[in-house]
Amino acid sequence: MGFRLRKSFKIAPGVRMTVSHRGVGYSVGGRGMRISRSAGGRLTGSVGIPGSGLSYSTRLDGGRPRRPSRPASRPQPKTAQPQQNKPGLFAPAPEKELYRALFEDRDRGRLPHIAGRHPDWAPLCAAFDGLLSYHGRDLAHAEAALRTALDHGGEIADHPFVRAYVDMPVITLRIAHGVDAALPPSREAVGLTLAELYQATGRPEQAIAVVEGLEPTFSAAVSLAELYSETGRHDAVIDLTNNLSNASDPHAFLLVMRARALAAGGMGDGAHQTLKEVLRRRGTDPEIVTLAGIEQARLALDRGERARARQILERLYARDAAFPGLADLLRQVESAD
Repeated sequence: MGFRLRKSFKIAPGVRMTVSHRGVGYSVGGRGMRISRSAGGRLTGSVGIPGSGLSYSTRLDGGRPRRPSRPASRPQPKTAQPQQNKPGLFAPAPEKELYRALFEDRDRGRLPHIAGRHPDWAPLCAAFDGLLSYHGRDLAHAEAALRTALDHGGEIADHPFVRAYVDMPVITLRIAHGVDAALPPSREAVGLTLAELYQATGRPEQAIAVVEGLEPTFSAAVSLAELYSETGRHDAVIDLTNNLSNASDPHAFLLVMRARALAAGGMGDGAHQTLKEVLRRRGTDPEIVTLAGIEQARLALDRGERARARQILERLYARDAAFPGLADLLRQVESAD
């Protein structure tokens, strides 16, 4: 598959960079407000409701308002206050009801009732309901709603409600160790959220089926690489990660998955060189660095270099003792000495 690159990742506290086929943009800010500049030069201000998963944005450079690229966080002083459009007097009833539930009352519990009264709006209501329920950790309800929205088959981003308003809900989703995807309301957001839910509840095969059914994007590639690796599909990981360079944290994560797959296929030298490439770039997310270090330790064990493996793991443990699986692996190595 050909994967289109569009990824947002942190480059410093309060600063994120978005890489796409059109170029590089950035966003600055924190909890409550954010200023963003797109690859095309568009300047956008965003404000959010902490803990709700919702954010609102408008153009600050005089142009037409567009969707935000990520949710907002901490207030940034001396910035313009975005304005929010509202449904007009003669707007359809479901449009007014959905707007009120999402942006004024912030009551996701009303979304199923709106869907029941207005069946044509049910898929969109299910999408928002699922995304917000996942954010609120109501996983059983989120799964049912996301499944309904995904099975509908349409592109949520094309719905008139989504296209009509400046202010959009945005979900930030952890799709892999050290990799967060900031997604607008879309079929991709619904699918990746459902896949993460399946993975978190021990159903990786269902997660793979969902992601493979989405349009191929860079975020989907990261999610698939982790899922393929988790289920032992190492050849698929290698095919997915051919011709990658270490240009960003998401690229680095994919290279770690590639190294793991190469090692599983008996290509230890290739895995070693790939991990060196991951660790060569400064500023890589600490979780990805730890993940790469664990793979280095596994390679050392495969070569019978137990002392070196223990040294690597002890260094990683001193930095991040809570990293999943690290303490168990270190204990296994120590007990075998």
